[in-house]
Amino acid sequence: MIDVGIVGGSGYTGGELLRLLANHPQANVVAVTSRKLAGKPVTAVHSHLKNIYSLNFEALGAKEAAERCDIVFTAVPHGTAMDWVPELLDAGTRVIDLSSDYRLPVDVFEKTYATKHRAPREAVFGLPELHPEVAAAKLVGNPGCYPTGATLAVAPLAQAGLVERVIYDSKSGISGAGVEPTETSHYPNMSQNVIPY
Repeated sequence: MIDVGIVGGSGYTGGELLRLLANHPQANVVAVTSRKLAGKPVTAVHSHLKNIYSLNFEALGAKEAAERCDIVFTAVPHGTAMDWVPELLDAGTRVIDLSSDYRLPVDVFEKTYATKHRAPREAVFGLPELHPEVAAAKLVGNPGCYPTGATLAVAPLAQAGLVERVIYDSKSGISGAGVEPTETSHYPNMSQNVIPY
């Protein structure tokens, strides 16, 4: 079994990851972090997992997570994973970053998020369908929903030389903005609207 930890397990991404890992024959989820919900059952937030998990959220640091986990998923807001990744990697723990911290080149990340990258590391772009080196990677920078959908949809056509130019028109529901409500993700403000960003 592979001992798995999830940093930022209280959000939508963490909940979906827990659901997927519950059905993985080699995954053993041993730690789920949330500073705000430390001590509370994971199922207090993810009630659909009631008969699957009996874990509580913990306020672990990177060192403690590395001691307990073979692999750690980071499912946190941008700018947060970079505080965890160096220590996890230095301890020999593999990391799959589901945030934006390691999916972009450093210069693009800093321009896009107006944030200095405090811990640059080279990551494998996490599309296993196109990048088989993901299987052996120490750090995987998982792409977001837009590039995943767009890339996987057109890759076979591009590889066959059947397309020269592609225009994507992608939409995301408000859950794509994460669990923290904002003016632009609060349902009453967004209902019946399409807003470009």
